[in-house]
Amino acid sequence: MSVTFTVNGTEYVVHATEINVSTSLNTFIRNHAHLTGTKFMCLEGGCGACVVNLTGLHPVSGEPFSYAVNSCLFPVLACHGMDITTVEGIGGKQQGYHATQKLLAHFNGTQCGYCSPGMVMNMYSLLESKKGKVTMEEIENSFGGNICRCTGYRPILDAFKALAVDADPKIKEKCQDIEDLTKICPKTGSACAGKCSAAGKINPNKGLHLSFDEQKEWHKVYNVSDIFAIFESIGDNPYTLIGGNTAHGVYRRSDAIKVFIDINAVQELRASSVGSSLTVGAGTSLTELMDLLTFTAKQNNSFSYFEHLVRHIDLIANVPVRNTGTIAGNLSIKNQHPEFPSDLYLILEATDAKLTILESQGKTSTVRPSEYVTLDMTKKLLLNVILPPLDPSIYVYRSFKIMPRAQNAHAYVNGAFLIKLEGSNIVSSNICFGGIDPRFTHAIKTEEFLKGKNLLTNETIQGALKILATELSPDWVLPDAAPEYRKNLALSLFYKFALNIAPELKATVKNEFKSGGTVLDRPLSSGTQSFDTVKENWPLTKNIPKIEGLLQTSGEAKYANDLPKFPNELYAAFVLGTESQTKITNIDASEALKLPGVVAFYSAKDIPGANNFMYFKGFMGPHDEEVFCSEKLIYHGQPVGLVVAETFNLANRASKLVKVQYEKTSSKRYPTVKDVLRAKATDRLNDMPYSTLGEEFEAAPNGAIKVKGCFEIGGQYHYTMETQTAVCIPIEDGMDVYSATQWIDFTQIAISKLLNVPENSLNLYVRRLGGGYGSKGTRATLIACAAALAAHKTQRPVRLVMTLEANMEAIGKRYGVISNYEVDVEKDGKITKLYNEYVHDFGSCLNESMGHCAEFFRNCYDNKAWKTVAKGAITDSASNTWCRAPGTTEGIAMVETIMEHVAHATGLDPLDVRMANMPKDLKMYELMPQFRADVEYDLRKKEIEQFNRENRWRKRGIAVTPMRYPLGYFGTIHALVSIYHTDGTVVITHGGIEMGQGMNTKVAQVAAYVLGIPMEKISIKPSANM
Repeated sequence: MSVTFTVNGTEYVVHATEINVSTSLNTFIRNHAHLTGTKFMCLEGGCGACVVNLTGLHPVSGEPFSYAVNSCLFPVLACHGMDITTVEGIGGKQQGYHATQKLLAHFNGTQCGYCSPGMVMNMYSLLESKKGKVTMEEIENSFGGNICRCTGYRPILDAFKALAVDADPKIKEKCQDIEDLTKICPKTGSACAGKCSAAGKINPNKGLHLSFDEQKEWHKVYNVSDIFAIFESIGDNPYTLIGGNTAHGVYRRSDAIKVFIDINAVQELRASSVGSSLTVGAGTSLTELMDLLTFTAKQNNSFSYFEHLVRHIDLIANVPVRNTGTIAGNLSIKNQHPEFPSDLYLILEATDAKLTILESQGKTSTVRPSEYVTLDMTKKLLLNVILPPLDPSIYVYRSFKIMPRAQNAHAYVNGAFLIKLEGSNIVSSNICFGGIDPRFTHAIKTEEFLKGKNLLTNETIQGALKILATELSPDWVLPDAAPEYRKNLALSLFYKFALNIAPELKATVKNEFKSGGTVLDRPLSSGTQSFDTVKENWPLTKNIPKIEGLLQTSGEAKYANDLPKFPNELYAAFVLGTESQTKITNIDASEALKLPGVVAFYSAKDIPGANNFMYFKGFMGPHDEEVFCSEKLIYHGQPVGLVVAETFNLANRASKLVKVQYEKTSSKRYPTVKDVLRAKATDRLNDMPYSTLGEEFEAAPNGAIKVKGCFEIGGQYHYTMETQTAVCIPIEDGMDVYSATQWIDFTQIAISKLLNVPENSLNLYVRRLGGGYGSKGTRATLIACAAALAAHKTQRPVRLVMTLEANMEAIGKRYGVISNYEVDVEKDGKITKLYNEYVHDFGSCLNESMGHCAEFFRNCYDNKAWKTVAKGAITDSASNTWCRAPGTTEGIAMVETIMEHVAHATGLDPLDVRMANMPKDLKMYELMPQFRADVEYDLRKKEIEQFNRENRWRKRGIAVTPMRYPLGYFGTIHALVSIYHTDGTVVITHGGIEMGQGMNTKVAQVAAYVLGIPMEKISIKPSANM
């Protein structure tokens, strides 16, 4: 038996002997179909870099469907009978570009470009699913699952909104010079991909059964009875039911699972019916559920509460996840992991929905969601969900979700409320919360208290809040927000519910309280960007699309991991230490090496040269940093070795089987700078050489007002869309190294010393990076050294691509900082004396100084009476590293926080405080009053103050923050210009690294201007060490 599907119109027939049972669609597209436009990144369905289009036939209606999916999660074996379209399938250099690709490039919606193919395919899929007719609001709401770390989203959204039916004319104007924007398909009415669907060729009555290595098997079934037949046949073998497989992005699936059952085509699980209630098959996707609820709400007033359900479901995950994630899948996560903050579980429980459970022999039972999550569901099936009618004259339902972002985030706390009324009094209620405790759903005492009472009286609300406060006892398991915060959120959501429903129940609410009952409605985003230019200097100063733009939006731009697989290539994965401040006594890789396909394990003892990847001591810092820990593990996540295997999945699986034995030492653990300060661990604190002392500080007078405070910024993961990557290939005279590094010669030096080989035997190449932001300045060298060692030892090509989890564990982040300040101020806001002591969290060593923080703390202000004391804390985390404006972010944030605190303490306008502390001869002092007038700051502030007086619970604000940004000069870097004498074309290589900043475009502009030739005659080649 085999699985059959198409990719960009090419048919693939896949047998069990060719792939692993858990192979994702992403892996197949990249490693088997050899299409690298679809990117490899988070493997969680959270970033969108891997989005492709999936087309098939609905098992119940037989109608075609077409939507975006996260290929990193969707199993390739679940694609039986479907058509997959990747970014290469909709356009490219040879066949011409698709409208989405052209527009994204034209609007300069790319920087590093790693996210761009996923952006394009999400937009393409939206057009396909909506028959080409989408609104700007739909577009903005559809990109919560597509992360761009570089650009900010304005140009991306502007590009795609040009395709909306209600597109802003100003956006349309920008598109006038793009020819043949869209070819409309006569069948779908949407933008044409150039290929028609092959879906429907598969016999829907014929199930699949494929047998794989390690006694694993894959089934595709078309009816419920087949599922139970499989249950009967597999004995005690662990199994999983496959819908969208999106749960794998939240909780990684166990390697112990033997049986995979694809239930996507089971009609009983996908059907729905409307009678006195709405019955929805549990295999229905969340997107399909939203459409069904929206349609049903319009047909019957007793289902009007469905509109509230739809709004809440729209806050679950993101569009590609909702396209494949199912009702049963979401609820099953809650069943297996009670701590999972399932929004779907909460809103179904609050609406008195019922779940039908099916067992063998056709036995059924009906339970509440709160009962379901405690059931043993072994060899049982969640068949459907039954949603009751709720007459709006009797029932009132609302739900809310508070989360870190507007989209694509789990809730801090969510709340769902249903009350049944008799007149104005409550007969019964469901007061439900998530995010409090895994065992807590109903506020039972509060529900009891509300019986027979009119909710909308001050006495009832106060009484309910008092009782609710006694019921809410949040746990605290990191990374949850603090218990007190979550408790107060839950209390406020109950109060918001009361305010929200008051108008509907004809209750009187004070005008200043009303806005507290509404949910923030995010309007369409908008923004403008303008350029000053001098035409005589064109193309040097011309605003042009980036020269790689179309290559990035079409997936033709190549990154390190897009190199085709080399003969005999191996994959590598780090083994990471887990017990910081311990001594490693033994490393046993025998279990890993027993796995077929695992080739080798390397540790510190296998390094022929220097076990260090950190050089340039005078410039970069005082400490060596080991490639592999040799003895004492100094941080959790420190690499202790490297597994090398035939596949990526195998290498990462085997790395978890390596056993490391630790011996405790007397050293105490301090994970963060806060822990160091709390414990007063002075042995971990170091005076840094960039403290400052203003010449007037010692003699400075005290001020009329003294302001003291503490300010904290946490660390920050760089979140490069391309994780740390290196590919090393042994060659006749050394090694080719393709490293995702921002610093080529640093990487070259470290590999040379590690392998004890001449530097000239190493050829380093960097075409481009999928984001850098400092994380690939020195840290990329660690990855390149490890891959180079494995390639050197095996004499085979080695590819090391870090998983998102490993990347976050092993690689340092932005420095956290804690600042304690004391400021003397006059009543006019003028600072007479300022003292600021700040401590940076350096991680495991003091490399990569934060000296520029001192310069940027000054910002735009007179610092003659200021003193700053800089300290560095050594903590038990990976050595932190520079990250996007390193030091400057902290410096400016610290001083601007002080300015805001001074304004608060003096009662003055924060902008006036800033002006009072600027030197009169500073250009900013001259510019700020004009800017203040241009943006109508004072008028807008008055309007805001009026709004805030009139609204007790919702507030507005306005702020202006100046920034002085000195530019450093680090000298020139080489460039080689080659002019070909036959046709006059030019090739340039340079020593910079293109990572999204448009360096190659600027180089081409400069060369075209200096040489007096068109830019089309210039080609920029990859950076290299030669």
